[in-house]
Amino acid sequence: MLMRKMKEEKEVFHSYLRQNGLKKTYQKDLILETFLNTEGHLSVEDVYALVKKRDKKVGVVTVFRTLKSLMACGIAREISLGDGLTRFEHNYHHPAHHHIICTECRKVIEFVCPELEKIQEEIVHGYHFQPIRHRFQTYGICEDCREHRAAAEIQRQDTGRIFARDAAKVAICMENRCLEFYKDAATRNPDAEGNEFLKQMILEGKKHLEDLNAQLAEIVSRENDLERAPVFLHFDPRDLNALIPDISKYEAPDGSRLDTQACMDLALSLNRKTKEFFEEYAERFAETQGKQILLEFAGHKGLHGELIRRHLEGMKRDPGIG
Repeated sequence: MLMRKMKEEKEVFHSYLRQNGLKKTYQKDLILETFLNTEGHLSVEDVYALVKKRDKKVGVVTVFRTLKSLMACGIAREISLGDGLTRFEHNYHHPAHHHIICTECRKVIEFVCPELEKIQEEIVHGYHFQPIRHRFQTYGICEDCREHRAAAEIQRQDTGRIFARDAAKVAICMENRCLEFYKDAATRNPDAEGNEFLKQMILEGKKHLEDLNAQLAEIVSRENDLERAPVFLHFDPRDLNALIPDISKYEAPDGSRLDTQACMDLALSLNRKTKEFFEEYAERFAETQGKQILLEFAGHKGLHGELIRRHLEGMKRDPGIG
Protein backbone atom coordinates (compact mmCIF):
# COMPACT_ATOMS: atom_id res chain seq x y z
CA MET A 1 0.00 0.00 0.00
CA LEU A 2 2.87 2.37 0.85
CA MET A 3 4.52 1.84 -2.56
CA ARG A 4 1.19 2.34 -4.33
CA LYS A 5 0.64 5.61 -2.48
CA MET A 6 4.15 6.85 -3.34
CA LYS A 7 3.61 5.95 -7.01
CA GLU A 8 0.36 7.90 -6.99
CA GLU A 9 2.06 10.93 -5.44
CA LYS A 10 4.79 10.81 -8.09
CA GLU A 11 2.13 10.80 -10.79
CA VAL A 12 0.47 13.83 -9.20
CA PHE A 13 3.81 15.66 -9.10
CA HIS A 14 4.74 14.78 -12.69
CA SER A 15 1.29 15.84 -13.90
CA TYR A 16 1.75 19.19 -12.16
CA LEU A 17 5.14 19.68 -13.85
CA ARG A 18 3.71 18.92 -17.30
CA GLN A 19 0.71 21.21 -16.83
CA ASN A 20 2.96 24.09 -15.79
CA GLY A 21 5.61 23.62 -18.46
CA LEU A 22 8.25 22.50 -15.97
CA LYS A 23 10.85 19.83 -16.63
CA LYS A 24 10.86 16.49 -14.86
CA THR A 25 14.40 15.86 -13.62
CA TYR A 26 16.27 13.28 -11.60
CA GLN A 27 17.02 15.88 -8.94
CA LYS A 28 13.36 16.83 -8.49
CA ASP A 29 12.40 13.16 -8.18
CA LEU A 30 15.16 12.64 -5.62
CA ILE A 31 13.85 15.56 -3.55
CA LEU A 32 10.30 14.21 -3.84
CA GLU A 33 11.35 10.71 -2.71
CA THR A 34 13.39 12.11 0.17
CA PHE A 35 10.45 14.19 1.36
CA LEU A 36 7.96 11.33 1.07
CA ASN A 37 10.25 8.94 2.96
CA THR A 38 10.80 11.34 5.88
CA GLU A 39 8.17 12.02 8.53
CA GLY A 40 7.92 15.23 10.49
CA HIS A 41 8.00 18.96 9.91
CA LEU A 42 10.89 19.60 7.55
CA SER A 43 12.57 22.89 6.74
CA VAL A 44 14.29 23.51 3.42
CA GLU A 45 17.60 22.99 5.22
CA ASP A 46 16.40 19.65 6.65
CA VAL A 47 15.48 18.31 3.21
CA TYR A 48 18.63 19.77 1.65
CA ALA A 49 20.83 17.98 4.21
CA LEU A 50 19.09 14.66 3.54
CA VAL A 51 19.27 15.03 -0.24
CA LYS A 52 22.96 15.97 -0.12
CA LYS A 53 23.70 12.57 1.42
CA ARG A 54 22.56 10.98 -1.83
CA ASP A 55 23.64 13.58 -4.37
CA LYS A 56 26.01 16.41 -3.46
CA LYS A 57 25.25 18.19 -6.74
CA VAL A 58 21.71 19.15 -5.71
CA GLY A 59 21.48 22.84 -4.76
CA VAL A 60 19.47 24.37 -1.96
CA VAL A 61 17.56 26.56 -4.46
CA THR A 62 16.41 23.44 -6.31
CA VAL A 63 15.23 21.96 -3.01
CA PHE A 64 13.31 25.13 -2.15
CA ARG A 65 11.63 25.37 -5.57
CA THR A 66 10.73 21.68 -5.58
CA LEU A 67 9.17 21.90 -2.12
CA LYS A 68 7.12 24.87 -3.31
CA SER A 69 5.98 22.77 -6.28
CA LEU A 70 5.04 19.92 -3.94
CA MET A 71 2.96 22.35 -1.95
CA ALA A 72 1.32 23.75 -5.10
CA CYS A 73 0.20 20.29 -6.24
CA GLY A 74 -1.08 19.27 -2.80
CA ILE A 75 1.59 16.76 -1.80
CA ALA A 76 3.01 19.03 0.93
CA ARG A 77 1.64 21.80 3.05
CA GLU A 78 3.52 24.71 4.57
CA ILE A 79 3.49 25.32 8.31
CA SER A 80 5.22 27.58 10.82
CA LEU A 81 6.15 26.41 14.31
CA GLY A 82 6.95 29.88 15.61
CA ASP A 83 10.73 29.58 15.28
CA GLY A 84 11.07 31.73 12.16
CA LEU A 85 11.53 28.78 9.79
CA THR A 86 9.13 27.73 7.07
CA ARG A 87 8.53 24.01 7.29
CA PHE A 88 6.74 21.44 5.18
CA GLU A 89 4.76 18.33 6.13
CA HIS A 90 2.97 15.59 4.23
CA ASN A 91 -0.46 16.57 2.96
CA TYR A 92 -1.58 14.20 0.18
CA HIS A 93 -4.11 11.67 1.58
CA HIS A 94 -3.22 12.81 5.09
CA PRO A 95 -5.91 14.18 7.42
CA ALA A 96 -5.89 17.94 7.91
CA HIS A 97 -4.77 18.55 11.46
CA HIS A 98 -3.60 21.11 14.01
CA HIS A 99 -0.55 21.51 16.22
CA ILE A 100 0.33 22.04 19.88
CA ILE A 101 3.87 23.43 20.09
CA CYS A 102 6.22 23.77 23.04
CA THR A 103 8.02 27.11 22.75
CA GLU A 104 11.03 25.81 24.70
CA CYS A 105 11.91 22.34 23.38
CA ARG A 106 9.89 22.69 20.13
CA LYS A 107 8.03 19.45 20.76
CA VAL A 108 5.01 19.23 18.43
CA ILE A 109 1.81 17.29 19.07
CA GLU A 110 -0.55 16.83 16.14
CA PHE A 111 -4.29 16.34 16.52
CA VAL A 112 -7.59 16.46 14.67
CA CYS A 113 -10.89 17.38 16.31
CA PRO A 114 -14.07 17.41 14.17
CA GLU A 115 -15.96 19.37 16.85
CA LEU A 116 -13.39 22.16 16.63
CA GLU A 117 -13.67 22.18 12.84
CA LYS A 118 -17.46 22.37 13.05
CA ILE A 119 -17.37 25.36 15.41
CA GLN A 120 -14.91 27.13 13.14
CA GLU A 121 -17.04 26.47 10.05
CA GLU A 122 -20.14 27.86 11.78
CA ILE A 123 -18.30 31.04 12.78
CA VAL A 124 -16.76 31.57 9.33
CA HIS A 125 -20.07 31.01 7.56
CA GLY A 126 -21.74 33.32 10.05
CA TYR A 127 -19.56 36.09 8.65
CA HIS A 128 -20.42 34.97 5.07
CA PHE A 129 -16.85 33.93 4.29
CA GLN A 130 -15.85 31.22 1.83
CA PRO A 131 -12.98 29.37 3.57
CA ILE A 132 -9.83 28.77 1.53
CA ARG A 133 -7.44 27.50 4.18
CA HIS A 134 -6.98 27.76 7.91
CA ARG A 135 -4.49 26.94 10.62
CA PHE A 136 -5.03 26.32 14.32
CA GLN A 137 -1.90 26.19 16.46
CA THR A 138 -1.47 26.40 20.22
CA TYR A 139 1.82 27.52 21.74
CA GLY A 140 2.78 26.70 25.31
CA ILE A 141 5.22 24.89 27.55
CA CYS A 142 5.13 21.10 27.73
CA GLU A 143 5.16 19.13 30.97
CA ASP A 144 8.79 18.02 30.50
CA CYS A 145 9.98 21.61 30.23
CA ARG A 146 7.86 22.79 33.17
CA GLU A 147 9.30 20.03 35.34
CA HIS A 148 12.83 20.67 33.99
CA ARG A 149 13.06 17.12 32.70
CA ALA A 150 14.88 16.01 29.60
CA ALA A 151 12.28 15.99 26.85
CA ALA A 152 11.45 12.49 25.69
CA GLU A 153 12.28 11.99 22.04
CA ILE A 154 9.13 11.69 19.97
CA GLN A 155 9.41 9.30 17.06
CA ARG A 156 7.90 10.84 13.96
CA GLN A 157 4.90 8.85 12.82
CA ASP A 158 2.81 9.00 9.68
CA THR A 159 -0.35 10.94 10.64
CA GLY A 160 -2.29 8.92 8.09
CA ARG A 161 -1.46 5.69 9.92
CA ILE A 162 -2.16 7.20 13.34
CA PHE A 163 -5.52 8.43 12.05
CA ALA A 164 -6.29 4.92 10.74
CA ARG A 165 -5.40 3.50 14.17
CA ASP A 166 -7.72 5.94 15.94
CA ALA A 167 -10.55 5.45 13.42
CA ALA A 168 -10.38 1.69 14.02
CA LYS A 169 -10.58 2.35 17.77
CA VAL A 170 -13.72 4.47 17.28
CA ALA A 171 -15.34 1.63 15.31
CA ILE A 172 -14.34 -0.86 18.03
CA CYS A 173 -15.80 1.44 20.67
CA MET A 174 -19.16 1.50 18.85
CA GLU A 175 -19.20 -2.25 18.29
CA ASN A 176 -18.63 -2.73 22.00
CA ARG A 177 -21.57 -0.38 22.71
CA CYS A 178 -23.77 -2.48 20.41
CA LEU A 179 -22.72 -5.67 22.20
CA GLU A 180 -23.42 -4.15 25.60
CA PHE A 181 -26.88 -3.12 24.40
CA TYR A 182 -27.77 -6.60 23.11
CA LYS A 183 -26.42 -8.30 26.25
CA ASP A 184 -28.34 -5.93 28.53
CA ALA A 185 -31.53 -6.42 26.52
CA ALA A 186 -31.16 -10.20 26.67
CA THR A 187 -30.58 -10.12 30.44
CA ARG A 188 -33.71 -8.07 31.06
CA ASN A 189 -35.95 -9.84 28.54
CA PRO A 190 -38.04 -12.90 29.61
CA ASP A 191 -39.28 -13.60 26.06
CA ALA A 192 -37.54 -16.80 24.87
CA GLU A 193 -38.00 -16.24 21.14
CA GLY A 194 -36.86 -12.64 21.35
CA ASN A 195 -33.80 -13.73 23.27
CA GLU A 196 -32.86 -16.17 20.54
CA PHE A 197 -32.61 -13.25 18.14
CA LEU A 198 -30.63 -11.19 20.66
CA LYS A 199 -28.21 -14.07 21.15
CA GLN A 200 -27.69 -14.19 17.40
CA MET A 201 -26.93 -10.45 17.42
CA ILE A 202 -24.42 -11.02 20.22
CA LEU A 203 -22.64 -13.77 18.28
CA GLU A 204 -22.48 -11.66 15.13
CA GLY A 205 -21.29 -8.66 17.11
CA LYS A 206 -18.49 -10.66 18.72
CA LYS A 207 -17.37 -11.91 15.30
CA HIS A 208 -17.31 -8.38 13.88
CA LEU A 209 -15.45 -7.15 16.95
CA GLU A 210 -12.80 -9.83 16.36
CA ASP A 211 -12.44 -8.62 12.77
CA LEU A 212 -12.09 -5.00 13.88
CA ASN A 213 -9.47 -5.87 16.48
CA ALA A 214 -7.55 -7.86 13.88
CA GLN A 215 -7.67 -4.83 11.56
CA LEU A 216 -6.34 -2.60 14.33
CA ALA A 217 -3.53 -5.07 15.11
CA GLU A 218 -2.57 -5.12 11.43
CA ILE A 219 -2.44 -1.31 11.27
CA VAL A 220 -0.30 -1.10 14.41
CA SER A 221 2.06 -3.84 13.20
CA ARG A 222 3.08 -1.84 10.12
CA GLU A 223 5.12 0.70 12.06
CA ASN A 224 7.23 0.56 15.21
CA ASP A 225 5.74 2.25 18.28
CA LEU A 226 2.56 3.26 16.43
CA GLU A 227 0.46 2.08 19.36
CA ARG A 228 2.34 4.45 21.67
CA ALA A 229 1.88 7.51 19.46
CA PRO A 230 -0.28 10.23 21.10
CA VAL A 231 -4.00 10.30 20.38
CA PHE A 232 -4.54 12.04 17.05
CA LEU A 233 -8.30 11.77 16.49
CA HIS A 234 -10.04 13.38 19.46
CA PHE A 235 -13.45 11.75 19.65
CA ASP A 236 -16.00 11.95 22.45
CA PRO A 237 -17.38 8.41 23.05
CA ARG A 238 -20.47 9.97 24.63
CA ASP A 239 -21.60 10.90 21.11
CA LEU A 240 -22.30 7.20 20.59
CA ASN A 241 -24.81 7.05 23.45
CA ALA A 242 -27.48 8.77 21.36
CA LEU A 243 -27.33 5.87 18.87
CA ILE A 244 -28.41 3.26 21.44
CA PRO A 245 -32.18 2.55 21.26
CA ASP A 246 -34.44 3.22 24.21
CA ILE A 247 -36.13 0.03 25.39
CA SER A 248 -38.09 1.69 28.19
CA LYS A 249 -41.32 1.56 26.15
CA TYR A 250 -41.12 -2.24 26.28
CA GLU A 251 -40.81 -2.32 30.08
CA ALA A 252 -43.28 -4.53 31.99
CA PRO A 253 -43.50 -5.48 35.66
CA ASP A 254 -41.64 -8.74 35.02
CA GLY A 255 -39.03 -7.27 32.66
CA SER A 256 -38.75 -5.95 29.09
CA ARG A 257 -41.21 -7.72 26.84
CA LEU A 258 -39.18 -7.98 23.64
CA ASP A 259 -40.59 -10.52 21.20
CA THR A 260 -38.73 -11.33 17.99
CA GLN A 261 -40.31 -8.48 16.04
CA ALA A 262 -39.57 -5.94 18.78
CA CYS A 263 -35.95 -7.13 18.93
CA MET A 264 -35.63 -6.79 15.18
CA ASP A 265 -37.09 -3.28 15.30
CA LEU A 266 -34.50 -2.28 17.90
CA ALA A 267 -31.63 -3.89 15.98
CA LEU A 268 -32.81 -2.20 12.78
CA SER A 269 -32.90 1.18 14.51
CA LEU A 270 -29.43 0.67 16.01
CA ASN A 271 -27.89 -0.31 12.66
CA ARG A 272 -29.58 2.54 10.80
CA LYS A 273 -28.53 5.22 13.28
CA THR A 274 -24.97 3.87 13.43
CA LYS A 275 -24.69 3.78 9.64
CA GLU A 276 -25.92 7.37 9.29
CA PHE A 277 -23.69 8.65 12.10
CA PHE A 278 -20.49 7.07 10.77
CA GLU A 279 -21.20 8.14 7.19
CA GLU A 280 -21.70 11.74 8.28
CA TYR A 281 -18.67 11.60 10.57
CA ALA A 282 -16.42 10.16 7.83
CA GLU A 283 -17.36 12.93 5.41
CA ARG A 284 -15.60 15.46 7.65
CA PHE A 285 -12.23 14.03 6.57
CA ALA A 286 -10.17 13.94 3.41
CA GLU A 287 -9.59 10.65 1.59
CA THR A 288 -7.45 8.58 3.96
CA GLN A 289 -7.29 5.02 5.21
CA GLY A 290 -8.94 6.24 8.41
CA LYS A 291 -11.89 7.63 6.47
CA GLN A 292 -12.25 4.33 4.61
CA ILE A 293 -12.31 2.43 7.92
CA LEU A 294 -15.16 4.64 9.16
CA LEU A 295 -17.07 4.22 5.88
CA GLU A 296 -16.52 0.44 5.90
CA PHE A 297 -17.94 0.30 9.41
CA ALA A 298 -20.96 2.32 8.26
CA GLY A 299 -21.33 0.00 5.26
CA HIS A 300 -21.25 -3.08 7.46
CA LYS A 301 -24.00 -1.67 9.66
CA GLY A 302 -26.03 -0.69 6.62
CA LEU A 303 -25.77 -4.19 5.12
CA HIS A 304 -26.59 -5.84 8.43
CA GLY A 305 -29.59 -3.57 8.87
CA GLU A 306 -30.81 -4.40 5.38
CA LEU A 307 -30.69 -8.14 6.12
CA ILE A 308 -32.69 -7.59 9.32
CA ARG A 309 -35.21 -5.42 7.47
CA ARG A 310 -35.82 -8.07 4.81
CA HIS A 311 -36.30 -10.77 7.43
CA LEU A 312 -38.68 -8.52 9.37
CA GLU A 313 -40.75 -7.84 6.24
CA GLY A 314 -40.90 -11.58 5.63
CA MET A 315 -42.20 -12.12 9.16
CA LYS A 316 -44.93 -9.54 8.67
CA ARG A 317 -46.04 -11.18 5.42
CA ASP A 318 -45.88 -14.67 6.94
CA PRO A 319 -46.28 -14.67 10.75
CA GLY A 320 -45.06 -18.31 10.75
CA ILE A 321 -41.50 -17.17 9.96
CA GLY A 322 -39.39 -16.71 13.09
